Amino acid sequence: MASDLSTIRVGVAGTGVMGGRHVRVASMLAGSRLAGIYDPDAARATEVAESYGVKAAGSIEELCEWVDAVVVASPTITHGEVGKRCLAAGCHVLLEKPLAASRQEAEELVALADEQGVFLMTGHVERFNPAVMTALTMINGDQVFDCAFQRLSPVTGRDRSVDIVLDLMIHDIDLALSFTRSQVVEVAAVGQTIREELIDHVTAILRFGNGATATLTASAVSQARVRTGVLYSRKAQYRLDLAARDVTVVRDGRSVLSADREGYTIGSQVEQILVPAQEPLQNELQGFLDGIRKGQAPQPDGRAGLQALNVALEVQAKVWQGLRTT
Repeated sequence: MASDLSTIRVGVAGTGVMGGRHVRVASMLAGSRLAGIYDPDAARATEVAESYGVKAAGSIEELCEWVDAVVVASPTITHGEVGKRCLAAGCHVLLEKPLAASRQEAEELVALADEQGVFLMTGHVERFNPAVMTALTMINGDQVFDCAFQRLSPVTGRDRSVDIVLDLMIHDIDLALSFTRSQVVEVAAVGQTIREELIDHVTAILRFGNGATATLTASAVSQARVRTGVLYSRKAQYRLDLAARDVTVVRDGRSVLSADREGYTIGSQVEQILVPAQEPLQNELQGFLDGIRKGQAPQPDGRAGLQALNVALEVQAKVWQGLRTT
């Protein structure tokens, strides 16, 4: 690793859909330099590397020799192995969600990052959606007591090495944890295996230690692509369109006409918030690099990724429990 982090050398492991996006963003961010790419498909790695004017590594270890930080965008089932190899080489790691395919692997990743004295960030990119960032800033000290998220997708060529809970719902598990600022104490979930043996439609209800609740629905068999959230607080209701990156705030209100001293009630006041036009993935990678440069753990860190994974695994268990009894 370089001692001068004014320009951080970044490598990307994995050149699939997400890996390709990370390569593009890493190649354009100020304060970083795309220094190498690795993929077990050597031909694919070479093709992508040449298009960006960088080298394709022959192994994870070789990639780690060239860089200060690695973005791991390989299939979920490889996250544990690839992430540990990068951390063991002394690299900071941004590991795509979910952190790992199992609780044990995720715990090992967190422990190894601590042992090596490097940063491990979990790629929960929706945290960096400008609509989410705007809502988190607006809510600030207000307490969200209930929230609901829908993340629905048509049948696509998504990675089917994991089910819809680990592929899609885990985004909203992380958001629910972020907005409620509490830990999950109870999970209820039902789901279906419509097309094959993996769960591809699920609804979960989470209860948090502070009394808040969350209802989450994820599907891979929808006729439309939906990414929405509703947050309920004592002061207002926040409606998020994560695809359009819009935030609408609905508040109860009362106004008084002073001319005739008679009042009238406004049922609600609707505010359309101006959300910055930002790319979530760029925000995420910039946050990762800024944390490294400042010596501060980039968020969400490995422990946040482990927390979301634990809830996701509990949702899976509840769904399978229900399917076995029907």
